[in-house]
Amino acid sequence: MEFDIIPSEIINILPELDKMRKFFYISMLGSFEISYYNEKITENLNRSKKMWNLLGYMLIHKDRHVSQEEYIDLLWPNGISNNPVNALKTLLYRLRSLLDSLATKEKEAFILSSKGSYYWNPNIAFTLDTEIFEYLCQQGDRKDLSPQERIAIFKLASDIYKGDFLTKHANELWVLSLSANYHNLYINMMKTFLCLLEEQQLYEEMNFYCARAIQIDSFEEELHCFFIRSLIKQNNYNAALNHYETATNALYQNLGVKPSSKLRNLYLEIINTQKTLEMDLEIIQNDLMEAEFNSGAFVCEYGIFQEAYRLISRQTSRDGRSVFIALITVSDFNGEIPPLKTLNTTMKRLLETIVSCLRRGDVVSQYSGAQYVILLPCVTYEDGCFVLDRIIKTFHQNNRRNTLFVRYKLRQMETPLSLSDSGAV
Repeated sequence: MEFDIIPSEIINILPELDKMRKFFYISMLGSFEISYYNEKITENLNRSKKMWNLLGYMLIHKDRHVSQEEYIDLLWPNGISNNPVNALKTLLYRLRSLLDSLATKEKEAFILSSKGSYYWNPNIAFTLDTEIFEYLCQQGDRKDLSPQERIAIFKLASDIYKGDFLTKHANELWVLSLSANYHNLYINMMKTFLCLLEEQQLYEEMNFYCARAIQIDSFEEELHCFFIRSLIKQNNYNAALNHYETATNALYQNLGVKPSSKLRNLYLEIINTQKTLEMDLEIIQNDLMEAEFNSGAFVCEYGIFQEAYRLISRQTSRDGRSVFIALITVSDFNGEIPPLKTLNTTMKRLLETIVSCLRRGDVVSQYSGAQYVILLPCVTYEDGCFVLDRIIKTFHQNNRRNTLFVRYKLRQMETPLSLSDSGAV
């Protein structure tokens, strides 16, 4: 039985855990599996999805008798043309045969019936991985345990959570709320776990468990922060930079949101730390001149854009030059964020247009999933509007099938006044 493989140190910390083990061990976090001694059956055996849906619902509601009508509504929410009672009985027969083939030693029936209802035999005990997972998460939060003991508990909890609750049944209404609850419990547990690993300077383990958590939820930004910090602590700056770019691209393209200041500050930390001492001025100069081979505007990450903004702001305060900042936004004609697939294509093509229409001294960065921000030095307000109108006109000329609305706002850097609106279609 899978659950028999528990480190002895965990049993020493949590003796109650040993009492929770039964001959039947049922996994619902990730794939649906039933283990009995050394035998195992899974839902991947080309079995009926409805049959496994029925079994899962019965196990979760093991403490009550579920009526035929409730099962029928669960399995055939849109109705069934044939006799639904017979269809349910056929499904139950197949389920009983499956369980009998696994546990030949059991003398009692697994599924009982009474007055038009069906339920799991209370005399046949089983262990649910969800119950063990909840128990471990609760115990891992105990402040009376040492950090090492809590880490050991969280490791086992992380190993048990192989994926969201009944992944293949995620669209079932009864699964949705349970899946969300277990997922939130897992994410909160992992944040506490990763904090402990970081405090104990266990950076390799922090990296390992964080990578697994990101496979389960790649859109939880704080997990990416933990992962990047683990790489920085191991002096693996190139991998940290690559992961930052992967994470921010995923946030832009799949959620349409910009990275938080916490994630962007990590980017600046990587860049600042990555610069090692170099005594050869010619090497430094060649490195700086690499950008000269690129035509058009300078495209950078938003953290670098902020630094450029501060630098240019200081320069203009001395010499009196005018510098304008522009925000270009893509939306549908109702002013809402478009579907991400359409938005991502539009944003990519819009950036190409922006770069080609601007000078090499202009600076561009993506501000959010649907916005670009631009620094325009040495222009008047009218010149800035002219440049931005040209960008939008050129974009629409090159993308005549585009159905999205592109507009801009422009303001002078020195004045904290509200942005002046202008736009083009």
